[in-house]
Amino acid sequence: MNLIVKGLIVLTVAALVTFFPVSVESATVRIDSVEASPGESFAVGLWLTDNTDELSAMTIPLRYNNPYLTLDSVSFAGAILTSGINGVADLNPENQSLRISYIIDEFTIPLPFISSSQGLLATLHFTLGQGASPDLIAIDSIFRDSVIYFDGNEMHFWTRVEFSDPSGTYVIYPGFTPGAVKVMIATDISDELDNLLPTAYALAQNYPNPFNPSTSIDYSLPRAGYISLKVFNVIGQEVANLYDGFQTAGNHRVEFQASSKPSGIYFYRLTHQDGSETKKMLLVK
Repeated sequence: MNLIVKGLIVLTVAALVTFFPVSVESATVRIDSVEASPGESFAVGLWLTDNTDELSAMTIPLRYNNPYLTLDSVSFAGAILTSGINGVADLNPENQSLRISYIIDEFTIPLPFISSSQGLLATLHFTLGQGASPDLIAIDSIFRDSVIYFDGNEMHFWTRVEFSDPSGTYVIYPGFTPGAVKVMIATDISDELDNLLPTAYALAQNYPNPFNPSTSIDYSLPRAGYISLKVFNVIGQEVANLYDGFQTAGNHRVEFQASSKPSGIYFYRLTHQDGSETKKMLLVK
């Protein structure tokens, strides 16, 4: 059985499993945000975070929409692929879209699976054309409901980010965090995008505080770079990783969901290239 046929079987299982139990888990697919100048080639990472499931197949349809942005290739070097599972990239330059798939190499029961809680899924290699002007180009998921009629019955086929478990009996809908390419023009000192940027790193007090069961955390970055935002308990144990990776400059907000955490005092820390900021919050149930 060739690789394409195997992939179609697994992805068909993932599509049909809509009629079976569905799981919405804490796993998140996240795309890096980067800065690039016209004429520059650069890489954008596609990541899995906070996964708690065994995964045998996944489909991640993506799109980008700018005539000066070209997707040159997709690499799976350094990805969390395991034995028996392959990464496949289907590029559609005309529609500026692509589909990243993880498919099995041999159709056996139980299927091989990935159990990584986090890691690289793929790397997208782009080139930004010389004529690009200052802009923020989104790299986002495709979420679309297509309807067909079969024997007089209406059937829905979804295009969206989906994972499948090793048994093929349920589908997982992960969270999704889009990325972006910020087009930088070195000679354009009046760039309005830059005028809106914060002038210093800042970590705001969470709101509401005290909270139950969730709270929002705002923070500001004066320039793009790698940051992490983590939550710790009173004895210094990490209890949540809210963000860890490259992020664009600007004002950002994340949600801390603590429904499974006990009441008490927690600390959240923003770590960036110039240092770190820490604040305290109180969970009351």
